[in-house]
Amino acid sequence: MPRFAALIVPLLFAATLGVAGASRADEASVDRQIETLLGDAADYKELFYAFKVALEEGQSDIVVSLVTYPLTVTIDGEEAAYDTEQELLDAYDSVFIEPIVEAVSNQEYGDLFVNSEGVMIGNGEVWISGICEDSACTSAPPRVTVIQTAN
Repeated sequence: MPRFAALIVPLLFAATLGVAGASRADEASVDRQIETLLGDAADYKELFYAFKVALEEGQSDIVVSLVTYPLTVTIDGEEAAYDTEQELLDAYDSVFIEPIVEAVSNQEYGDLFVNSEGVMIGNGEVWISGICEDSACTSAPPRVTVIQTAN
């Protein structure tokens, strides 16, 4: 039996490294897609994790600070518009309902869907896109641009 253990432990360790390596490779692939289609991947990654952690920890003031305004939210087919952080903060519990929080919480960075419109979380519950800061769009930092329940 000790001989079997001596063989299996290195195999399990190698398999674990393979999984971790695959995860890093997926993140690198998402980074490349973002760089090609949207801009600085580091900015998108930072926003993704900041939004995810703040939402999971119930830090509503941080969550609403990562959103672009005005924002139209669609929950169960009903639209509501928010022009300011304070308006979204006042409606926080009716916007960040369980399906939205779960979609964000369950999303891994390496599994994000990326296209020219932005980065999709879950099945489209949240989108992150670059928002132009001037008419020439010389800078377009990422912000949360869509919040909706999936159809």
